[in-house]
Amino acid sequence: MIDISINLLSFELIMAFLCLFFCAIVQGYSGFGGGLMIVPLMALLFGPVTGIALVGIPFFFGMLFIVPRALAQVNWREVIPLITISSIAIIIGQIFLLSADPKNLKITMGIFIVCFAILFLCNWKYTGKRNFLTKGLVGATAGGITGTFGIPGGPIAVMYYLSAPIEPSVQRANIIITGFSNTIVFLGGFIFHGVYNKVLITESGILVPAFVIGSILGQYLFKIAPAKWFGKVTSIMLLMIGVVIIVL
Repeated sequence: MIDISINLLSFELIMAFLCLFFCAIVQGYSGFGGGLMIVPLMALLFGPVTGIALVGIPFFFGMLFIVPRALAQVNWREVIPLITISSIAIIIGQIFLLSADPKNLKITMGIFIVCFAILFLCNWKYTGKRNFLTKGLVGATAGGITGTFGIPGGPIAVMYYLSAPIEPSVQRANIIITGFSNTIVFLGGFIFHGVYNKVLITESGILVPAFVIGSILGQYLFKIAPAKWFGKVTSIMLLMIGVVIIVL
């Protein structure tokens, strides 16, 4: 109990709360980028595996608020193949994640984040074929990045879903359900491998309000003051964070 109290008052956890709150605002406002921002920041504060574990539970509870509405609009024929393959890739990838050298892992995180930021800045969109093979490739790539390096591989799935000639509400639902499913699988893998202990679960619980409140605030700010430039600002911040984690 004393050890838990000391950890709850640590400088790192206070910084994590503030960083998660800010990244959740970004996620709620722009619809992307928050997860890619917070994972490397948490890795710098706590190390890759512990930092990723601390973020997982807040993201799970934060998504619970938006999943019910998405369930009514999701295109399961589009989503199920991608989720299935990405889940398998996450499970396999975590074997590497939990045994990798932390320094090399952070550098790889940074490289992928820089790549994603460049794709966002270029407003790149998938224009190729849409079939079971492409769904499998997207799922394997997104899940592999998530499981192996701990950063959200969701942007790859997002770009794929947004290229579909369907209603935006269905696109959004597909993105949400895929992200939520991958979060469950990722957390399940960490639980199976014994990553979570009482202290880590307690600290994660402390961080839940930061993500939930930040996400709600970000969505509210978008409704009252939408700004087209915010997406590019988010991409630039991602680029800077990616470079910093590579250097440090």
